[in-house]
This record gives sequence, C-alpha cells and structure tokens, in this order.
Amino acid sequence: MRTYVLCAASLCIICAFMCHIPSSLAVILQTTDKIVWASVSESVDLTCQFESTSTNNPRIEWKKIKNGITSFVYFEKKIVGALKNRARLIKPATFVLLNVTREDAAEYRCEVTAVDDEKKYDEIMILLEVRVKPAVPQCSVPQSVAFGTTVELKCLVNDSNPAPVYRWFRNDKEVPQYPERSDGVYTINASTGILKVCGVRMEDEGEYYCLAENNAGYTQCPSQLMNVHTTPVDNLSIMMYILLGTCCVSAPVSLFAVKIVFYSVGQNGMKVLTTRAVQMSDLSTTKPSSIV
Repeated sequence: MRTYVLCAASLCIICAFMCHIPSSLAVILQTTDKIVWASVSESVDLTCQFESTSTNNPRIEWKKIKNGITSFVYFEKKIVGALKNRARLIKPATFVLLNVTREDAAEYRCEVTAVDDEKKYDEIMILLEVRVKPAVPQCSVPQSVAFGTTVELKCLVNDSNPAPVYRWFRNDKEVPQYPERSDGVYTINASTGILKVCGVRMEDEGEYYCLAENNAGYTQCPSQLMNVHTTPVDNLSIMMYILLGTCCVSAPVSLFAVKIVFYSVGQNGMKVLTTRAVQMSDLSTTKPSSIV
C-alpha cells in the first residue's frame, strides 16, 4: 500500500510539471521599434530578437508586404528577391537593409518557427517609413494687388514624406506669423502653405518665395514679385482696410476701426498718400471732404 501511494504521488508531480509549460518552451519575439524611419541611401536595422526559445536552429523568414502583395525577402537562410544584393541578416534574426530607396517603404514581417518549442511560431510586424525631401514647391504669388485689400499667396508640394512645414519670405526675410502691424495682419498656415495678407500696405510689395521643409531636407520656389497699387477715382482714391484684420478675426464689424486712405497727384507729379482712422459705426456720416 505504501509503495502504491508513493508511485501515485510521483505521477501527480510529473503530470503537474508536464501540464505547466514554462516560457522557455515557447518561441517569443521582440523588437526595439515597430515603426522605423530611414532616409534615402541610409542603412536601417529591422530588429527581430528572441525573448525565449528552446530550439537551437529555428526557421527564420522575412516577408515584405506592400500594396497588399506579400513577397519573401529572406527565405531558406538567404536574401532573395529585389533585395538580394542590398540586405543581410544579423543573428539571431535582425534584417539589415542597405542603401534604402523609396520603394523599400513597406511593412516587413519577421516569422520564426521553432519545432522543439511547445509554442512553435511567433511573428513581429515592422513598418519602414522612408523620408523624402519635399519636391520644389509650386508657388502662386499675385503680380499686382490693390492697396487695402486681402490677398492669399499659395505654396504647394506634391511629394514629401513626412508632410512639410511651410515658411514664407519677403525680400529674403522670413514673414512672421501675426507681426506687429497696427493696420493689418499676416496669417500663415504652416500645414497648407497659404499666406494670407489682410489690409495690404505699400510696404508689403516685394519679392516673395516659399520654403518647404521636413526632417529629410528643404526646397524653395523661385521668388516672385508682388506689386501693390492704388486705384484713383477723379484724382482721389478712397479705400478701406481693416485695422485688426476682420478678414482673419471674427468679431462684430462695429468694433473695428478702419482707415480712409486717399491720394492726390501733387504739383511735382508725385502721389501723396494720407490716412485717417474712422470707426466702422461712423462710416455712414463720414465724407471725404471732412477728412481731407
């Protein structure tokens, strides 16, 4: 009877051990980054490491997934396909891609099969993003704009990864966002490349160009001249432009002051510009003769 009890206890211990699968009997993979960035012509490591495995020589495969198409890039212990001469494997399973091109941007999957492990298979997906310097921007700058009006200058890049940040320059000096202007305002959308000038002044005339930049580099469009002109009406031009840029700021119109701007031709043939601030609520009672 004692021998029977001892044997039964031994069987229970063995069963308990076999029913519990320690982590060392399961293939488990890990990576340092699941999203990897690289610039064109650089080398990049797609890390695939074993956290645990009991198999001495597990089967390792790498696959590339792009546009819904899956293809081998490492198979039967060698680099295959288009990357045959541009990649290598670093033990245990890290895939090194050399001289990166734009076409290399894709998802890559590391697959490991360990036949001696209880959990025989694991995989890790890594996304490779390739940085691309912005293409030369297409800029739209009006050749001539009327004094006091609102105008938009546009900048567009068709190819860039990641998306660029846009900056505008006038006469080789960067146009600031919300400059200290008592009679107008600039707004720049750094994401869309649109420069909006509210209340154009004579000093806004000049050579403009746009610069597009990301962490792969920058490009710029050729500078273009924007002229500012006034339109005479019987030798007197009366134009309103917004003090705080109501085209850019939402507020009741009555809260804003405007300037009545006019000019006349002097004896020397030169244009003489004068201005006077007027509240919007007073416009109905303001006459040019009272301003002159």
